[in-house]
Amino acid sequence: MITVTEEAKVLFQNVERPEGTVLRLDPVQEEEGGDTQIGLVAGEPQGDDQVVEHEGQDLLHIAAPVSEALAGASIDRVETPEGVGFSITPPEESADATS
Repeated sequence: MITVTEEAKVLFQNVERPEGTVLRLDPVQEEEGGDTQIGLVAGEPQGDDQVVEHEGQDLLHIAAPVSEALAGASIDRVETPEGVGFSITPPEESADATS
């Protein structure tokens, strides 16, 4: 299971998506090189998704392979030179930060 901070949840609320879709974290394969990355996309909910709720609403669906691969990780809001974004902290670093 991936943890999503309250600050990140507020940002996810503001991401626009087509009506009838959900915001998803999915594995996405790059066209060049074929590497698999994690992408934030609008799509259909899947039965095995990890569902993150905020204020009683489904906010984010995390594909099962992503949730399993990043079990124990956390998603947080970050400030970058390009603006506000999201970061995923691996489980090892999340545990170190709370120790």
